[in-house]
Amino acid sequence: MFLYRNILKQAWMISWRNKYLWFFGIFAALLGNGAGLEIVTRGFSDGTGGNFWIGWERFSSTGIFSWQALHNIRMLMVEDSFAMILVLLVLLTVLILLGFLLWLSIASQIALVNNSAAFINKKSASFQDGVSAGAKYFWPVLGVNILVKVSIFLIFILISLPVIFTAGKVNLLTANFIYVIAFILFIPLAIGLSFMAKYAIAYLIIKKDDFWESLKNGWKLFLDNWLVSFEMAFLLFFISLVISLVVVLTILTLTIPFLFLGFIFYYLFALVGFWIMILIAGISFLAIIILAGSILAVFQIASWTDLFLQFEKGGAISKIIRLVER
Repeated sequence: MFLYRNILKQAWMISWRNKYLWFFGIFAALLGNGAGLEIVTRGFSDGTGGNFWIGWERFSSTGIFSWQALHNIRMLMVEDSFAMILVLLVLLTVLILLGFLLWLSIASQIALVNNSAAFINKKSASFQDGVSAGAKYFWPVLGVNILVKVSIFLIFILISLPVIFTAGKVNLLTANFIYVIAFILFIPLAIGLSFMAKYAIAYLIIKKDDFWESLKNGWKLFLDNWLVSFEMAFLLFFISLVISLVVVLTILTLTIPFLFLGFIFYYLFALVGFWIMILIAGISFLAIIILAGSILAVFQIASWTDLFLQFEKGGAISKIIRLVER
């Protein structure tokens, strides 16, 4: 019988018993695993599309795209070639590091889906298996992530366009009303795309589908099981909130003894001792946040992978429908 608690229990067991997955969770967490509900909170909290236009206007107003900027770069290359080469090397190094971090994030996401599916199917999976799967499916999974995230970003820009074009022409209340209406009309599509991405990635890795077939199957799977998908998303969203609250309370609780030790170190070793204790506290708090985020990422991806396998078995029925039928 399909029960959410069985999925969540198994996902937790996978997360806790296979601690090497936490390494993958550190980087997979950078991609976000909020199941689509973070799209709603993001839209109401910061207005992604509107902020993009404001940021673009400010960036372009610096004149970086003007002919004068290009002329200045050419003159700098002529007058101080060493400085220009140094700047380019720094930029190249940053790009390489960002590319490596992107590779780690995508490969970790693939490894978690691959190994979680193996554990759910009562098979063994090692760290090396995860790395191999990450290398094998990197490009198609990267393509799914880019396609969906760009599509969602464009949807936010589309939502913001009515507000941008009516700015100064209508009052603030009317502008906000227009944004809410556009948000209600387009946000279900954005959330659906985020669900589709999870299922498409599962089709790529578990079912060995090709790129376009996985997208088509992922979208169809979401449409056939949209209510169950939303129920799972709400459950994971609630669990994430609880864990975030626990992490915050843990850090606040640990702040008191660290401050106490800091003042003791201050009296024993002067200001240097105080700052050493502050540094230790900062490292400890960062470690707690990274560890919690890593375990949560493993737990969420394992939950979605198990749900996908339940869909494939044809055994997933909405809790709401079961309650109504009962």
